[in-house]
Amino acid sequence: MAWRSAAWAGAAGSALILLAGCAGGGDAPPPPSSGGVVSAGSTSSLSPAPRIFDEAALEDGVRRVLVASYQLTDVGAVRCPSGQAVQAGISFDCTVVLGGVTKSVTLTVRGVDGTYEVAQPR
Repeated sequence: MAWRSAAWAGAAGSALILLAGCAGGGDAPPPPSSGGVVSAGSTSSLSPAPRIFDEAALEDGVRRVLVASYQLTDVGAVRCPSGQAVQAGISFDCTVVLGGVTKSVTLTVRGVDGTYEVAQPR
């Protein structure tokens, strides 16, 4: 899924990006389970696969926030860890090269829809 829009997060010192790339279910969350599956007299409940961020889309979104929201002009490579869950409240760090210097930015996932905040590089 492509990056769609960014909004200012205000005085908190971070920018918010909406619907950053997620894999595993498209734009909508997976449909809920219908209760369980009966097999050989037993019932087991199936959970939908967890949604994870698309690494390339996430890195592109971080780059866009750094340029558009923080007005940084010399943004080089952005690397975010793979396999990050789309789960509200979790945070993780990405690395970014700014003017030839490697820095970190913290992303905080705000919603199960893939919204996240990008903190200022440190």
